[in-house]
Amino acid sequence: MQIESLSELKQALETLFSRIETGEDILEQLERINVLHRELPATAPKMLRHYLERKSYTKALALLETL
Repeated sequence: MQIESLSELKQALETLFSRIETGEDILEQLERINVLHRELPATAPKMLRHYLERKSYTKALALLETL
């Protein structure tokens, strides 16, 4: 379950940055990231939670790319 949720979160972050680049609305994507953050299992990396709480989405994505 954790791998799926982390993969989904990574995809949501990638979509967020893609939409920012193209000037698309990002509100829906931000809401999706918040939902996925709340649903992360307890075994998710602590630094990932920290980055998401601080809205450090670039750092969160970089961390996910190393897992």
